Amino acid sequence: MWLPTTLYRRAPFYWMLIGVLLTIVGTVGIQQVNLLAGLACLVSGIASCFWSLHIALDRRSRKEVQVEIPMDQTCELSYRPDRGPL
Repeated sequence: MWLPTTLYRRAPFYWMLIGVLLTIVGTVGIQQVNLLAGLACLVSGIASCFWSLHIALDRRSRKEVQVEIPMDQTCELSYRPDRGPL
């Protein structure tokens, strides 16, 4: 399934938002509506928050590390003082 880049990058935030909302609904549901439905929302909300953290940390660990080479090192590699530039 293809997702646009903007949705793909923001997916962990959406999961966290859904998790927080489900946790709030579950907390209120346990107290006022039904114990079983409230527990289901509460558990789903907590699972969604953990899934969000899992996705965010997994993406952060897979990011490429960019190595910057200083300009003077690249010049040293391409210039030989005894022969001149390559």
